[in-house]
Amino acid sequence: MNGVVDVSVVTPSFNMLGYLRRSCASVADQAGATHEHLVIDGGSTDGTPEWLTEHPEIAGVVEHDLGLYDAVNKGFRRARGELLSHLNCDEQYLPGALAFVREYFGRHPEVDILFGDALVIRPDGSLIAFRKGFAPLLPVILSGPLYLFTAAMFVQRRVIAAGEVYDSSYRNVGDVEFVTRLLRKGYTVRHVRRYLSAFTMTGNNLGTYTDRSTEVRRARSQAPWWIRRLRPGWRLVGWGTKLTTGAYSQGGPIEYDVYTSDDARERTPFVVQRASWRWRTA
Repeated sequence: MNGVVDVSVVTPSFNMLGYLRRSCASVADQAGATHEHLVIDGGSTDGTPEWLTEHPEIAGVVEHDLGLYDAVNKGFRRARGELLSHLNCDEQYLPGALAFVREYFGRHPEVDILFGDALVIRPDGSLIAFRKGFAPLLPVILSGPLYLFTAAMFVQRRVIAAGEVYDSSYRNVGDVEFVTRLLRKGYTVRHVRRYLSAFTMTGNNLGTYTDRSTEVRRARSQAPWWIRRLRPGWRLVGWGTKLTTGAYSQGGPIEYDVYTSDDARERTPFVVQRASWRWRTA
């Protein structure tokens, strides 16, 4: 691809070809913004390297890496876009996401990082929950789970050019460390109330692993004493902010279109009349 690229999308990959096809299709059909898609594969044995060879429109790199965050960093360093994003194999962009993001940064060039909202879906595309965030607050993030999805995160190139990439020594919560580091350094981080992506609960998602306690403690150790000492209070602030900003409510039906089969030929439309924020997996 020649010329200016609005958005570079980086996808780390390892033995998830079926979901990778869905993810790639959700990038390929984005209109209104020029984009490139970089897939950094760690040496899959499920046919992914061969599939990437068959799709030259995707910038595929197949080589050993040190894990998800190392792979994403490799993609960030190769990316040419003015905006960079990280979309895992089990995630998809909703229609119009990249055009909206390009227009937002055009209106707000002072913003360094933008987050939107996300939907949590099953492999068949049916809705599990909507997940709405709010403006990132450092004490709240360091006191509980990250309430913002990296699948709905977009970063100005200048941030990556300044050396702000993922800490690849993390396996599970590198996103928490990344976001809190940027907030501590004074980068401008904003949130918009719009669904930009869908996250599929496959049953094998990295974020569902239970052995995360050591990394979570390590990430939280960055917090100053007044955050650690008052952690229960900051958890209450987070819940209260979600309530007052409408993160627990959905005013009407949710309409969305996602890829629901591994051949990823076309999106399937869904209309959910009554949706919940509760994270149900059944």
